[in-house]
Amino acid sequence: MQHFGIKCEAYEAAASGSEVLVAEGSTFIGQLVINDTLKEDAQAAIATLKKQGLVTAMLTGDAQKEAQAVASAAGIDEVRAQDKLNELNKIRNKYGAVMFVGDGINDAPVLAGADVGAAMGSGADAAIEAADVVFMNSEMKAIPQAIAIARATGSIAWQNVVFALGVKVLIMVAGLMGYASMWAAVFADTGV
Repeated sequence: MQHFGIKCEAYEAAASGSEVLVAEGSTFIGQLVINDTLKEDAQAAIATLKKQGLVTAMLTGDAQKEAQAVASAAGIDEVRAQDKLNELNKIRNKYGAVMFVGDGINDAPVLAGADVGAAMGSGADAAIEAADVVFMNSEMKAIPQAIAIARATGSIAWQNVVFALGVKVLIMVAGLMGYASMWAAVFADTGV
């Protein structure tokens, strides 16, 4: 606008987003603000993740100011702008294992570098190829649901291991005392 000598007296900077100033002839007539929007279920999904005891962080290539505005609206704990892969490693060092969810081409290296990389099904092919898990839809609520299913599955697996080892120990003790037959030992070994 300065280059063309257009005075922008009515211009007010937007709080966040990318701005496009518009003039007609030599008169400033307004601005367009282009901003990211949250998915409808983003706030609820983030709240559920926090209830599950998880720390949420947003890794983005966008400017810190815009990223912070989106993160604040969603309720995300931390915002890391610019070098995603480096920031992922910092988060891993601070908190432990990291699950990264992304859908863009620029997310592929971070998806591959995360402990668990999850891509949204509507995302770029490169993101889907690099991911360990692919959500078949783009609903944010699928993330905490998947974590709840994984935790329940892990719990059931440990219950099965403890039960199987418990039965084996019980049959071994019974065998040492002369109360278990070969069939009991076969059952304890393979049946359980």
